[in-house]
Amino acid sequence: MTQRRGKGESIDWLRFRECGRGNRVSAAEPAGERRDGRGRGGQGGPKSGGPKGGGAKSSGGQGRGGGGGRGQGGGRGGQGGQGGQGGQGGRSKGGAKDGARNDGPRKKVDRKIQIGIVVPPDAVLDRSQHTRLLQVDASSEPLTERVVTPWLEHTPENTVLDVRAHRILTHHAAPAEGVYPEVRDLLSPELRSRPSLYAGDLPDKALDLALDRFLASVAPLREYGKLGALVFPFPSYFTPGTRSLDYLEWLRGRSGDVPIAVELRHKDWVAGKQREATMDFLREHQLGYVCVDVPSGFDSSSPPLSVATTDTAFVRFHGKNAEAWEQRVDSGDDRFPYDYRDADFEPWPARLEKLAAASKQVHVMFSARNLDGAQRNARLLVRVLTGDVVPEKKPEPPAKRPRKGGYGGGGGGGGYGGGRR
Repeated sequence: MTQRRGKGESIDWLRFRECGRGNRVSAAEPAGERRDGRGRGGQGGPKSGGPKGGGAKSSGGQGRGGGGGRGQGGGRGGQGGQGGQGGQGGRSKGGAKDGARNDGPRKKVDRKIQIGIVVPPDAVLDRSQHTRLLQVDASSEPLTERVVTPWLEHTPENTVLDVRAHRILTHHAAPAEGVYPEVRDLLSPELRSRPSLYAGDLPDKALDLALDRFLASVAPLREYGKLGALVFPFPSYFTPGTRSLDYLEWLRGRSGDVPIAVELRHKDWVAGKQREATMDFLREHQLGYVCVDVPSGFDSSSPPLSVATTDTAFVRFHGKNAEAWEQRVDSGDDRFPYDYRDADFEPWPARLEKLAAASKQVHVMFSARNLDGAQRNARLLVRVLTGDVVPEKKPEPPAKRPRKGGYGGGGGGGGYGGGRR
């Protein structure tokens, strides 16, 4: 178990920087003791995509879900309380649109269920005063000592931070100036001149270094007991296949035992027999599956499963804005405008209870175009879980009649094109 350090203790950033030089120091180990880095296990380089599903040997990486415990009590306007989410006592703006106010006894939210919001790095200090669990969106700029140190020293002791990985590591387009300087130094002049880069553009040595630098930046969070998990949301063109599995295996092996969650945004990952193969692979490699609530009907839409593949279960509420989802699902910007209604949450109490029964803790995340919107949605879910609001079931949509002459043929999900890893 990771030991928490006191606020008065100095931070040995020099030791954490060693991670960026190929020496992956475990934050749980004393200074001077280095964990042997694991390579690719004979892989010719971590590439992803490909048309066929396939197995991959375990790289032996083990991980545990981080966080846990009860949310911070007190706070203003009924903030704090069960599930790590503020605002149980207050009435959320725009809430109770579909359901009826329940004047009967309230239920307690399972202590395992922690509800939080996605925030940019510069909002961590403020939002941590009201919400115990946060996911830091570190996808655009490398995390630096200047950014991370205040999180260690000025957030409540029981704050848990999940951290979203830099977009170069999740196969989204990354602006060249936003890539780690040490990584850019390893690139050819032609690559450095490009406005944006993908993981597949980087030579293996540069990709290794990018991951090492990201791991080094969050190592102090783990040592101080504030790191929940690292979250890797992959785009819809990251489809099931040997190259994608190789990349996930490389990611697990090179990261040691740091808790990792992956969000897979192509329906083929959980379609038919592939679902069992995907979950078996994630369990074997200790990679948490991120369950999602998203608009349905797209290749980039996964069904709302309740599956835990690690000790920590993960859920991400993206909203039901179908137009915004289809436009930006692969852009790397996951803040879709949507105000949840009570009826949207009708099936989720049972799903979350199932996840809590199958895991040690459940991290539930909301994001929106603005932080107050995400907070309102999170508070509304708390009200539904406690029985403060009883959501009405949505009416079943009428069955669509097939067009005369039958349906046209649909295209299948393509492989990971462009030679991207």
